[in-house]
Amino acid sequence: MDKNRLWMIGSALMMVLVIALGWVIGLQPQFAAIATANDQRVSVEQTNVGHRASLAKLKEDFKGIDGLNQKLASLNKSVPSGTNAPDYVDQLDALANANQVTLKGLTIADAEAYTPVALVAPVAPAAEAGAPEPSPAPTATPAPTAAPGSPPVTNAGITASNFASLSVQITVSGTYSNVLNFVNGLQMGPRLFLVTGLTTTSATLSSAPVGGTAAPQPSAEPGNDGLVDGSISGLIYSIVASPAPLAVTGE
Repeated sequence: MDKNRLWMIGSALMMVLVIALGWVIGLQPQFAAIATANDQRVSVEQTNVGHRASLAKLKEDFKGIDGLNQKLASLNKSVPSGTNAPDYVDQLDALANANQVTLKGLTIADAEAYTPVALVAPVAPAAEAGAPEPSPAPTATPAPTAAPGSPPVTNAGITASNFASLSVQITVSGTYSNVLNFVNGLQMGPRLFLVTGLTTTSATLSSAPVGGTAAPQPSAEPGNDGLVDGSISGLIYSIVASPAPLAVTGE
């Protein structure tokens, strides 16, 4: 075998070796990188599809943001954060003027932790056979209550740690019908108010005429719309703000 043939065989082997090394060192990593990039591109496209769906939903929800803000503002007035007593006094003054009654007294007790309402089934006493039914005893003017048998509205998110109630005692003077309208306005007003009691008594003149005594006003009867003093007791509510966490400082 001559030298030329040996050089040809050696050159062919070198070419095969160069091609093999080029595949292993140069081309194969590039192909692997391209495959990885394609997989990542598919994953990113799938993620973008999910983000586009979420963005479309957020845009749709944002269309009702004004209505939600109005509802939130109404709820903040109904049950504010804190007692917000000055605004409530202004509300009572406006309500009294609108119903032509005189606001004579207002007492707001300190806030107490909210106690969830428990439904207690009424137990009627068993009537004896042949015994006549007792006549109902006269009572004071009842406060508006929920429909008989209706369950109390509860919410697991309302607890003693984030909700508080404040006892309120209001005294007004005016005609019987105006006092009732005032009580109705309390329940329908912007601040949530639960009436727990209402009593009315005949009002008397604050000063007597010269040479005489004060003339009594008509009695507090629904059919006789005379001047009465109304005493309303109830509850208002407030949200208890969570205390801000203390900042951690280094020594």
